[in-house]
Amino acid sequence: MEEETFQEEYHEEKKGVWGGLTKGEKFITLLLLFVFLFVFYVTLDANKYRATVLVIEGEGKIGVNPTDQALDFGDLSPGTSGIRRVEVANNTGISMYIISVELGDITDLMEVNKNFFTLPPKTTERLEYSVYMPASAPIGERLDGKVWLFKIPTLGGGL
Repeated sequence: MEEETFQEEYHEEKKGVWGGLTKGEKFITLLLLFVFLFVFYVTLDANKYRATVLVIEGEGKIGVNPTDQALDFGDLSPGTSGIRRVEVANNTGISMYIISVELGDITDLMEVNKNFFTLPPKTTERLEYSVYMPASAPIGERLDGKVWLFKIPTLGGGL
């Protein structure tokens, strides 16, 4: 009798958390783990850019800060605009769905020419980010933000 109890306890301990789950619960757990890892991969693979512009006094004045590490629109006076370009490359054998997400103070002034599109394999696309400085812009203020370019692998076309 004692030996049977010992064997039952031993088997209960051996099951652990995973052994106590039904097949459906195991499937859902694995599915959630896969989704988490996929989102984690897409987030880590995203191209991240700092976006910035300085509002300066004057009429029609533009100061350019050349850099390829950020979307730096330089110094813009009210009524002027600036454009920065980013090249998105898909060097893989599958299509990628491209999403541009803009965050921060500069987002109200910034527009992108193309968003939410499928990039075919072995191709590149040039995105243009433009900022127009309105007449009501506060002189001397620096507007900052972030741009994240997500490349999401697709199977069979697009989302």
